[in-house]
Amino acid sequence: MTKKLGELLVAEGMVDQMQVELAAGIQEKLAEYKPIGKILVDMKALTEKQLNFVLDHYFKRPLLGQVLIRSGAISQEQLEIGLRQQQEWKLPLGEVLIKLGYLEETAMRKAISTQLDVPLLNLDKATLDNSLVTVMSEGYARKNLVVPLSRKGGAITIAMDDPTNFRLAEELSYFTGQKINVATAVRAAIERAIDRLYQNKDQQGLNEYPELDLRTVDEAPAAVGAQQTEAPPDKKVDSLIQLIIGTALGNRASDIHFESLDRQMLIRYRIDGILQEANLPDLQNDINRRSKELISKVKILGKLDIAEKRRPQDGSFRTRVVEGEETRKIDIRISVVPGYFGENAVLRILDPNNAPRSIDELGFCTEILDSMHSLLERTTGIMLVTGPTGSGKSTTLYGALMTVFKPGIKILTAEDPIEYVYNGITQCEVNEKINNTFANYTRAFLRQDPDIILIGEIRDAETAEMAFRAAQTGHLVLSTMHTNDAVSTITRLLGLGIEPSLINACLAGVLAQRLTRKICPVCKEEYQPSEKTLTELFRTLTPGMKHYQGRKCPECNFRGYKGRFAIGELWVPSETDMLLISKNASFDEIRESSRNSTVPMATDALAKLRAGMTNPDELLRTLPFSSIHDLRRTMSGVFRLGEGIIADEPAASGNLGQYPA
Repeated sequence: MTKKLGELLVAEGMVDQMQVELAAGIQEKLAEYKPIGKILVDMKALTEKQLNFVLDHYFKRPLLGQVLIRSGAISQEQLEIGLRQQQEWKLPLGEVLIKLGYLEETAMRKAISTQLDVPLLNLDKATLDNSLVTVMSEGYARKNLVVPLSRKGGAITIAMDDPTNFRLAEELSYFTGQKINVATAVRAAIERAIDRLYQNKDQQGLNEYPELDLRTVDEAPAAVGAQQTEAPPDKKVDSLIQLIIGTALGNRASDIHFESLDRQMLIRYRIDGILQEANLPDLQNDINRRSKELISKVKILGKLDIAEKRRPQDGSFRTRVVEGEETRKIDIRISVVPGYFGENAVLRILDPNNAPRSIDELGFCTEILDSMHSLLERTTGIMLVTGPTGSGKSTTLYGALMTVFKPGIKILTAEDPIEYVYNGITQCEVNEKINNTFANYTRAFLRQDPDIILIGEIRDAETAEMAFRAAQTGHLVLSTMHTNDAVSTITRLLGLGIEPSLINACLAGVLAQRLTRKICPVCKEEYQPSEKTLTELFRTLTPGMKHYQGRKCPECNFRGYKGRFAIGELWVPSETDMLLISKNASFDEIRESSRNSTVPMATDALAKLRAGMTNPDELLRTLPFSSIHDLRRTMSGVFRLGEGIIADEPAASGNLGQYPA
C-alpha cells in the first residue's frame, strides 16, 4: 500500500505523529489548499531540504506531465509523443513540449509552480533591489539564469529558470549565510531582470571590467620572420576579444587560454596560479561560432602570419586599458600552436600595475627580508632565486632591482622575455635565433661598466661560467635557477662545471620560494581541516591552533582566495658551509651544515598559517616535500614540549598583500 507523505516523514524520523495531525488540522481549516509538507515547513517542524529529500526520494512529487494533463494544458497523446521525443532530444520534458508546439512557456511555468509549490512571478512588474548585486556577479547570474529579487528578515528571494536546481539554492545560502526563498519565472523575463539589475555598472562593481583600445597595436614590433596577411575587419570579433581580455583583467588573470575543441572553443583564465574556465555564458555561442576568427584576430594583434596554421608562432602587442579616468598601457605576449581541432593561443598579460616596487611588497617574513636587504647592499657576489616555473622568481628579481635602484648605479638585464619595463634600467631581450643568448649578453655587459647585472636564468654551463666571472670581477649578479630548495643549487652548479672554489668565493645567498594563494579577507571564516590533511602536513593534529578558509563570496568571485604571496627559504652560506663546499664534501654533509645558516620555508609558512593568511590545504598543495618534512619536525617539537600554538599571533612579516607574479 502506498504511504502518504505524512507517514513517510514520520517513518524517516523527521517529524512525529502529533505534528502531522496538527498540520492536517490546519490544512482542513485553510480556505485554499496547501500541501501538508509545506505546512510542516511553516510550522518549523521540518526544513525545506528535508521535505525535498523525501518528496524526491519517494517520488511523491506530481509528475510534470500529470500536472499538465490535469490542468488541461496538453492531452495524453501529446504527452506520449513528447516523452518519446525526449528520449531523442535529451532535453527536459517542458522544453520538448514547447519545441513541439504543444505548450507555451507560461503554461509550462504554471505547471512547474504547481508541481514544486514555488511562486510564479511576473518579473517585468517586479521592483528590483539594486543592493543585491553584491550577492552574485552578473556572469554568475547569466550562467545559472538566476536573479536576486529582494531581501527581507534574513532571507533572500531569487527567481530561477530551473527551480529544481536545489544545489544552486544551497550554494547561494552557503555563500550569503542567509535563507534562500526560490521562485520561478519565464526565462526571457529572468534575462530582462538581469539586464535591469546589472545595467548600472557603478552600482554593482563586480563586473566593472576595464575597456581596451586595440588601435594601439602598432606600437609592438612584428614577430621575427612573420609574413603578415591582412584579414577583413569583423566588429563582432573585435568586441569578443575586448570582452575576453577585459574580463581577464577584471579577474586579475595572468594568462588567457584559447583552446580549440571539437566544434567549440574553450576560454580559460589562470587566476592566482590556478587555471579555470572563464565564466562567459552570454558569449559562449558567439565564441564557438567564431573560434577561427578569434585566433586570426589574436594573430593579427601579434603581427603574426594568419595564413600559417601548421607551425608555432610567437608575438606580442601593446594596448591601452581604460579604467574610469585612468588610462595605462599593458603588454600582451602571444603563443600560438597548432592542435588536432585547430590552433590554440595563450596570451600572457604583462600589466605594469603588477610590477613590484620593492621586495618588501612580496610578503616574506621579517627574518628573510632583513637578510635580503643585507645581501642587496653588497657590491660583489651572486645571489640566486630558485623554484619551479610559476613560483614568482622573476617578480622577486624585479623587486630586488627596484629595492636597490637609485641614481648613481648602472643596472643591466638580460631577460627572456622582458616582462616589466623600467625607466633607468637597460633591459635586453634574449633572442637565440640571432645569437643574443644569456651568456653573450653577460659577456657584453662586462664592457658596459655595470654595477648590477640581472641574468634571467642560468640554464647552461656557458651562462653559469659568465655569471660567476661577472660576480668575481666586482659586480653584483642576480639570477634564477630551477631547484627544489636552496641548498640544492650546489649540486646544480657543480653539474654545470662551476669549480667549488669559485662557488665558495662568489655565492652570496640563495632564496628558494613558492607562491600560495591568500585567503579572501572578506569571507574568511574559521574551519576544521580534515584529520587526513593535518596528519599529511604535520604528522600530528594541531590542538589549540585555529585554521581559516574562505567561505567564497562575490569579492573573490566565489573562489575563497584572492591574491598570492611568497613563502621563502633563504640560505646565506656560513664559513662552515663554504669550507665544506671548497673541500668538495658530500651533498648530505653540506645540507646538514646548511640547516644552521638557513631560514627554512617551514618557518615562513608557519608564520603565515598563524596569521590566518593561508591554511593546511593550500600549504599541502604548494610546499615542496623537504619543507613539509621540516614543518613536521617543527610541529612535532612544539607539541611534544607542550607549548601549544596561538593562531591569532601576528606573523613576523612585511607587507603581506597580494603577490604580483
